[in-house]
Amino acid sequence: MVHEQVVCENIFTGEDETIDLYFHLTEAELTMLNLGLNQQYSNYDENKNHDAKEQIYLFEKLIEKAYGQRTPDGQFVKDETKTKAFLCSPAYSEFLKKFINEEIKVQDFILGCMPKKISKQIDIKPDGKVAIKEA
Repeated sequence: MVHEQVVCENIFTGEDETIDLYFHLTEAELTMLNLGLNQQYSNYDENKNHDAKEQIYLFEKLIEKAYGQRTPDGQFVKDETKTKAFLCSPAYSEFLKKFINEEIKVQDFILGCMPKKISKQIDIKPDGKVAIKEA
């Protein structure tokens, strides 16, 4: 699970507020995400150059599928309406700025969203290429 805090302007009050953001994908969600992308990443070719448009699309889908909220009783829940609200919010803009300013490394975020069992099998190189580690 990835937990990030952002400070952004509340569009109704104009005041700054701190927002906690949570991201996580289960094995089932990773599988369904891949199926939804026509399995183009199941046999990811680490030697193929993936264009920027393709990488941005995949990253946006990952954020959309991984976003959820922590409930007071410690559960992690995802709600389509709340996800859409997040994607239209100043918090999302501030979150993306953290990647642009390299406060968050994309590979750390991606691996952090995955279950540990899966993230331990994946090695994302500094140049963005992905390698699957031998078991």
